[in-house]
Amino acid sequence: MPKQELKSLFQRLRDHLPEGEASAQQKMLMDQIQYHIHAVDEPDPVDQSLRSSVQTLIEDIESDHPKSAAVAKNILETLAAIGI
Repeated sequence: MPKQELKSLFQRLRDHLPEGEASAQQKMLMDQIQYHIHAVDEPDPVDQSLRSSVQTLIEDIESDHPKSAAVAKNILETLAAIGI
């Protein structure tokens, strides 16, 4: 269930963070997160860059997009719950 919740939260983050308002770095981070979440069902070794990408995104969007940052924080919590 946490993996599905992670995918759902990421979709919520995409819905809350307007594409037109995202900087190039934010778009890159979102793409990195999407890649890692897509591969979360595959038996890959734990990749700390996923957590790092989410944390960097939170720091980058927190002041301008607090609701999106809150969703991203939920993603971090879900990652921790599934051991990533």
